[in-house]
Amino acid sequence: MKKESYYQAYFSHNQISRRGLLRSFFTVNKGISTEKYASRPPFAAQEDLFSAACNGCGKCVSVCPNRLIHLVQQQAILEIDYAPCYLCGKCAEICPTNALHPNFPADTRLRPQFSSACLIKQHQTCTDCQTTCPQQAISTDLIIDNEHCNGCGECKIACFTGAITLK
Repeated sequence: MKKESYYQAYFSHNQISRRGLLRSFFTVNKGISTEKYASRPPFAAQEDLFSAACNGCGKCVSVCPNRLIHLVQQQAILEIDYAPCYLCGKCAEICPTNALHPNFPADTRLRPQFSSACLIKQHQTCTDCQTTCPQQAISTDLIIDNEHCNGCGECKIACFTGAITLK
């Protein structure tokens, strides 16, 4: 428990007006966000913890078999453009700061989104994304089962029209 001397010292250096105090109760803190800013590798901690823990050492980059992990502003990001992520866990095993850890979900948190170039959306027959999905997470009407989808990117790589993006 903090003593009165702590609060006296705090308030002698920090002026809080009544208006500021009331605003703090009725406004959203803009400094804290749960929104994800970058695509993180699988086995990543939540975004705020990941950003604090990842020191940009690059060890995860060096062990990724498909070279999908890159460093951007000294933070590991995942770019699934030419190969899927096999969720092998090598990145989590080698991470010295535990920003990536085998106990975190084996999920990239990316989910497929289908553009108008998708043949199914054009009422044509195509099942490439559905049949290549190892988790069977894409229904015939392109609804994603978020419980089963792990964001591996197999569907994106399989789509020959380039109609799938991962977000």
